[in-house]
Amino acid sequence: GDAESTTVVVTPAAPRRRREALAGRVRVLEAPVSEAGGVDLEWLLRALGGEGVTQLLVEGGGEVNGAFVDRGLAHRVAFFFAPKILGGASARKGVAGVGASSGDKMGRLDGVRWRRLGEDLLLTGRVKFPWRGERAWPF
Repeated sequence: GDAESTTVVVTPAAPRRRREALAGRVRVLEAPVSEAGGVDLEWLLRALGGEGVTQLLVEGGGEVNGAFVDRGLAHRVAFFFAPKILGGASARKGVAGVGASSGDKMGRLDGVRWRRLGEDLLLTGRVKFPWRGERAWPF
């Protein structure tokens, strides 16, 4: 996206030089730290909602993606699959975080769609959480 529509969220611990490098290129929003030590996602979503934001594209690493899933805050997901093999014990995860300890706590996808993009595949779907009575988010 363009600079006006891109927001980078940081905590007060973000290095000053990295913030300065972003200045003028994107909007930098400082969020409080959660009990877990990352961005307080509930605060962030309330703040963005107060600005009239109704959709948020999260382009984070495994820990950020996992935080949204662990808290039941992800409504839709998109996974890209490329014809490449990446592995090993220290390989980066697309969704990290705490994760599900059992099948009844596992998020599931509803309305799954597959799309071919050149050699890659894109999987999209609405997230359903069992503890919400198996209902999917309506969007």
